[in-house]
Amino acid sequence: MTNPETGGTMPEMQEEEIKVEGLADFDMEYFKTLEGEDGWIAIGQENCKNQKYYTVIGDGGEKLGIVGVYDTEDEQNITHIIIDPKYRGKGLVSKFYEALMNAEKLNTLIATIDRKNRPSIISHERAGFKKVSDEVYENEFDKFKYRYEKPQNE
Repeated sequence: MTNPETGGTMPEMQEEEIKVEGLADFDMEYFKTLEGEDGWIAIGQENCKNQKYYTVIGDGGEKLGIVGVYDTEDEQNITHIIIDPKYRGKGLVSKFYEALMNAEKLNTLIATIDRKNRPSIISHERAGFKKVSDEVYENEFDKFKYRYEKPQNE
C-alpha cells in the first residue's frame, strides 16, 4: 500500500489480538441480542442436564460472546458457543473453550455443528477439535460431531 503523503509504502495494518479476560455470569439479554428471542439454548430443555452458561469478557471489559456446556443422556460436556458478530473470525473459539474448560475443570468437550456451517467447522478444526461422527449420525441430525481433548500437559 502506498502512503499518499510520502509516496513510499505503508506498513500493513496489524489487527490487534483479542484476549479473553474471563467468564462472567450468563447474561440472557445479551444472548438474545446475539441469537434473537427464539435462539436455541440448553437452559430449560428437559433432555439437557447440568447446564452452565457464561458471558465471555474481553480484557477491555467488552462482551465477546456466550459459551456454555451441558450434558445429555448420551453425551457429556456438549458445548454451545456464540461469538459476537463484531469479533468473529478472530480465533476466539479456542480461547472461549479454554476459559470454559478451566472454569469447569473439564478435560473433554463435544461440539455438534450444522453440516452447512463451514466457518464454525473450520474454526473448531483449527482449535484442535477432531471429527468423531459417522455417516449415520450425520445423516440423522444433519450435523458433524467433534471432540476436543485437553492436552495432558495442561
